[in-house]
Amino acid sequence: EFRRVLFRSNLLHLTNWLVNGLPERFPKLKVVWIESGIAWLSFLMQRLDSEYMMRPSEAPLLRKRPSEYVLSGRYFQSIEVPEGEALTKSVIELVGDGILMYASDYPHSESHFPETAETALKWKLPKPTMQKLMWDNALKLYARYSP
Repeated sequence: EFRRVLFRSNLLHLTNWLVNGLPERFPKLKVVWIESGIAWLSFLMQRLDSEYMMRPSEAPLLRKRPSEYVLSGRYFQSIEVPEGEALTKSVIELVGDGILMYASDYPHSESHFPETAETALKWKLPKPTMQKLMWDNALKLYARYSP
């Protein structure tokens, strides 16, 4: 039940964030969506774009499609190892590797760290992609003076 609540919460929070124009109001703010995996991300981006294109007046502060904000490199989503290699690869194909990053779920009780890191490192992803997922994207998010 806990995971489902977090999943729904992030869907609602990201939708609210975008529809209310917060990317335009706070253009330098970086945001990370965690605790809900990545399976929902491409679906929500497509759905919000579709709704925005039909009724842009419902999100009057936005100057771009919602997905463009999500893919801008200021928003990050944590991958979760239980979703698996195949799902992770398919989401990377849809949204790229620049906004995703590994999350161990440590120190939560359901975490299997360090096995999750070992599992993710065995995935057959290109080395530059793995570098982004395991290090570069988190550095870009958390670095004090990153561009």
